[in-house]
Amino acid sequence: MIKDKKIGIIGCGNMGEAIFSRLATVMEKSTSLMVSEMDAGRRDVIQSKYKIIVEIDNNYVVKYSDIIILAVKPKDIEQLLKQEICCGISPQKLLISIAAGVKTGHIEKIVGKNIPVVRVMPNMPAIVGEAISSISPGVSAKEEHMSAAREIFSMVGDVIEVGENMVDAVTAISGSGPAYFFYMVEALADAAKKLKFNSKTAEKLAVKTATGSARLLGWTGASPSDLRRRVTSKGGTTEAALKVFKKRKFADIVRLAAEAACKRSKELSKG
Repeated sequence: MIKDKKIGIIGCGNMGEAIFSRLATVMEKSTSLMVSEMDAGRRDVIQSKYKIIVEIDNNYVVKYSDIIILAVKPKDIEQLLKQEICCGISPQKLLISIAAGVKTGHIEKIVGKNIPVVRVMPNMPAIVGEAISSISPGVSAKEEHMSAAREIFSMVGDVIEVGENMVDAVTAISGSGPAYFFYMVEALADAAKKLKFNSKTAEKLAVKTATGSARLLGWTGASPSDLRRRVTSKGGTTEAALKVFKKRKFADIVRLAAEAACKRSKELSKG
């Protein structure tokens, strides 16, 4: 479906580049796939890396694209919508926003409620094609628009569809979740150092344990609790460690952290 469309990406930071790099494998660059970037240094990097002309005129991207992906920082989106998107957008085009905390209603208030808008919340693993992205429709987004968004973001990982009222919860779990995971790996590496490993070995033990376990989880299709039980022998070392987690209420700490992230996401939301 998207192969018949012209797609423009405005903003080519880490997430914009992740989306662009995947789309570039199935679409012709510069004709069916365009990108714009205001930062000169970043523009040079993308042009050199992908052998593509990176536009500096967002209006050009909007004018010649059927699907426009807004991959700019939330603080920059309002000015972009008012000064550039409004000039060339029409009900025949699809506007996809990945700006965290910016609701479809806020975007529609600026560009018009008749413009199809889809809000997407991808996460950091999009960089390696392992994202989990939520997609939520605005008031004028139809199934064809959701299907297009689903197809695009399936190229950087898995996709789920949620009501926009659940996006703050998605942010708390999968948006911020990689940081929780990295923090756990940091803590495991620190624990290894306390057990007298040098820094390099400690980090290797922690990182490889984490990445291997994550791959195993995806490969087996088993639930996390099932795999945890397989590692845990009665009266063994793992059980001893897990008893400490339970005593210190590790699950409650994770839940409270996610609730705090969800609450903050709601406070930061526009529209």
